[in-house]
Amino acid sequence: MVVEPSPGVDSAIDEGLQILDPNALADDPPPESFYRHEVRLWPALRNVWRRKEVAVALAERDVRASYKQAFLGMMWALITPVLTVIIFTLIFGHVRALKVPGVPYILYSFVGIQCWGFFSGSVTAGGNSMVGNLALLQKTHFSRELFPLGQMVEQTLYTGITFIPLTILLAVNGFAPKPESIYVPLFIVIEVMFSMGVTLAIAAFIVYVRDLTQVLNIFMQFGLFATPIIWPLAKISNITWGPFHHFDFRPYYCFLDPLGPVIDNVRRTVLLGQNPDWPLLGLGALSATIYFVFGYRTFKRLEVNFADIT
Repeated sequence: MVVEPSPGVDSAIDEGLQILDPNALADDPPPESFYRHEVRLWPALRNVWRRKEVAVALAERDVRASYKQAFLGMMWALITPVLTVIIFTLIFGHVRALKVPGVPYILYSFVGIQCWGFFSGSVTAGGNSMVGNLALLQKTHFSRELFPLGQMVEQTLYTGITFIPLTILLAVNGFAPKPESIYVPLFIVIEVMFSMGVTLAIAAFIVYVRDLTQVLNIFMQFGLFATPIIWPLAKISNITWGPFHHFDFRPYYCFLDPLGPVIDNVRRTVLLGQNPDWPLLGLGALSATIYFVFGYRTFKRLEVNFADIT
């Protein structure tokens, strides 16, 4: 039996074998063929909140691993900030330009060290969290940002522990938190947003460029002195140098580093009983929001290749 080809087959074959002009071929694939990773922050945040117990579990695991075989255990979370504030007090406590009337320098610096400790700990540990959890990163399917956020939960525990020596210092120096301390939760929100944005961005970048780990350590050492911890923020309110004559650099600094107005306003409210500096705090809050959005979007944009790169 002879099977005759269906009508149009010969023409289809002819069309398939048709030779086109090479110059007519496109150099690149059409734009619609490229994969575009859509970044949607609000659904991502809701998903993180639904799986928040994962961040807590990661933090608990790291705390147990860090102090399991340490002789002093969790006491190191107290010793480190206490030794730091003692050293700062011995070195800078006698510098008249750094003193604030009516406030012992040890209290003044300890509040700044508390705020800086949470930020630096979150950025340093959270920035390396993706590289340090390669096995889990390649085998699990929950939101990748839970790794650096778990480190932030761990730093929250350590910061909470430092309130023990702060309470002792307040009692020894005859200080009591002022009624204006009710604004402290607002300052915490601003610092957490700023820390989260920076931590997420750095965690994503380190996956691609491992050398940033060393750069991060240098940056943290520099930031300790560039942030108003040992010096008051008011010191940059009247700069006279070169082209600058009685120039108030505080608004620019607060926008660049939201941690500055946070530390300054914690001191103003808790230690001095003054109202917050709302203009500078507003700049810090705006900047912290920008850092958060940028950092989160950067992380979600780059996370699609984490498993392949690691």
